[in-house]
Amino acid sequence: MNTARENILSRIRAALRTETPRPVAPTDAPIWPPVGDVEQRFCSEFTAVRGELLDSAQQLREFLKAFPKIVTDGSALVRQTTSDGAATAQEADIGVTGCDCLVAQTGSIVVSTRASGGRALSVLPPVHLVVARRDQIVPDLAAAFTLLRQRYDGHWPSALSLVTGPSRTSDIEKVLVLGAHGPKRLAVYFAD
Repeated sequence: MNTARENILSRIRAALRTETPRPVAPTDAPIWPPVGDVEQRFCSEFTAVRGELLDSAQQLREFLKAFPKIVTDGSALVRQTTSDGAATAQEADIGVTGCDCLVAQTGSIVVSTRASGGRALSVLPPVHLVVARRDQIVPDLAAAFTLLRQRYDGHWPSALSLVTGPSRTSDIEKVLVLGAHGPKRLAVYFAD
């Protein structure tokens, strides 16, 4: 038998016999330092990661004019904000969805398959617009997961994503490329 192969397999067997410590149970303790004004912090962090904030209904209308093929998740909040086009997620110019919550500390958007109409709408179109309410902003990830545990109570959606800015990578020659693995533009509109 190959000695290199046997060496690797013996290390794997030894690792499997070693008991792994249990992870620490989640807590509801706030992360230090406190976030403060959650809306201001979310807006600051979100724009720092190249997210776009749409501040008014007029700005939203102007933004949507650039996208002839729109697909939405059909949720009530999204329906009161924009009309659905006849496009599918694969052919749409923009996907408009709701979200579970917004995380102030990181400027992230928590999207689940239940809150955003499936997996494709927030990933396939080159632009993703999230329609949210200001009361959906939570201070940190601990608060976000507390909210999700309460909301889904053991019946978790099939997928849960934390979206922090447009899709990006810098794998090739350390050059930042937007839109490599998802939308190259990400925007949030507060419907309240």
